[in-house]
Amino acid sequence: MRECKSRASLFVVIALVAGAASAAAEAPRLDLVWVDPTDLAGGTFPALAAESRALLATTGAQVTWTAAPYGAVVGPESLVVIAVPTYATEANRDRHVMGSTRATADGPLAIWIFPDQVAWALGLDLSLRRGWGERAEMEFARALARVAGHEIVHALGITTHSPGGLMAARLDRDALTAAVLRIDRATLAAVRLAFDRGARSAAGPWTLASLRGPTFTAAAEMRAAPGSSH
Repeated sequence: MRECKSRASLFVVIALVAGAASAAAEAPRLDLVWVDPTDLAGGTFPALAAESRALLATTGAQVTWTAAPYGAVVGPESLVVIAVPTYATEANRDRHVMGSTRATADGPLAIWIFPDQVAWALGLDLSLRRGWGERAEMEFARALARVAGHEIVHALGITTHSPGGLMAARLDRDALTAAVLRIDRATLAAVRLAFDRGARSAAGPWTLASLRGPTFTAAAEMRAAPGSSH
């Protein structure tokens, strides 16, 4: 009888270990939702999503993007990236904030992207977009993706910046438009550790819902660094 109970206990332990290993083997799911309520960055979504997926692929996450209309209901397993205009005041006129992460302890998580400030960093004027041309449009979409990628990494709980690469505290025109911009190794290691801890805590694949809770800290704003055009 004791032998049967021991075997049963062993099977339970094996099943738990196998389940944990299976969860750890599944890629973290990063479900991103793009919302552009006033069409500030209209037409950029396909290129923005492709660039962002390429950037974030190095974290090991399975990245999906969806364009949603303003007012769409988004669940806790998704991260909303919203294009919003800058409301200039005397206090913030020279700050040129391109992106910011907003979160509460148990409320919805969202990232704000300021397309007018991204355009400023590129030496462009968003109000004159109709005359930009194909190359400027391509660079604008790429820059938006990189600002979003920077803030997404912050939203994953990585609050520090790096000396260079995607996670530098300030990004200039060269960084926003370069053929390749990478996430540094230390940041990648921190993101993967966060994924691993979240998966173990949830006893299942990591999702954005793992971030909800009082331990999450919202990241600081990211500002543009003026390039040669300014």
